[in-house]
Amino acid sequence: MNAIDKIKADYNAKKAMETKKTKKTKKTKKVKKTKIPEFKGDINSAEDSYSYAENVLNGRFELGEKAIGKYAEYSYLYARYILNGRFELGEKAIGKYAEYSYLYARYILKGRFKLGEKAISKSAEYSYFYAFDVLKGRFELGEKEISKDADDYSYLYALNVLKGRFELGEKEISKDADYSYLYAKYVLKGRFELGEKEISKSAEYSYLYAENILKLK
Repeated sequence: MNAIDKIKADYNAKKAMETKKTKKTKKTKKVKKTKIPEFKGDINSAEDSYSYAENVLNGRFELGEKAIGKYAEYSYLYARYILNGRFELGEKAIGKYAEYSYLYARYILKGRFKLGEKAISKSAEYSYFYAFDVLKGRFELGEKEISKDADDYSYLYALNVLKGRFELGEKEISKDADYSYLYAKYVLKGRFELGEKEISKSAEYSYLYAENILKLK
């Protein structure tokens, strides 16, 4: 073995020893599991149970679902932000309120929520939005309530849901010159005799009605 070969051999031997020592001294680090804080709230409290699911578990808290299921607000929030889906245990409570029934139908079920339709039908606002956003069509159970509101929902229901005449709401629509004119122009696409008395009280809408509906020059 010449001098160069001896140097190479010594170098390789030292490298092998260092590698061996490194393997012996190197320890595998154990990943410490994060201990989840225990639930210290009131198990009968919907607020405590929901808060624990949201802020601590970041997920389902089965032990608290009975309490959560008694309240419409927490049931809806639990379904939407914790389960990201249906929460059957809370549907009875949700179904008692128009607002949460509509929200649950739209964002959770993404379709009809029969259990909440009675509550929804008592609100002109939510009856309209339930028809428009959820059913994508007529909501007969809510039409009586919608017809009592001329300011927005009778006209909007005719325009966007029925896409035609809404006889049940015409009495209320006729009490407002603005909506009487709009109803004539965009829904009936012609004369709205029931609203003409109110329209005649407004110089602006009388002119527009004459020009665009009666076609008078």
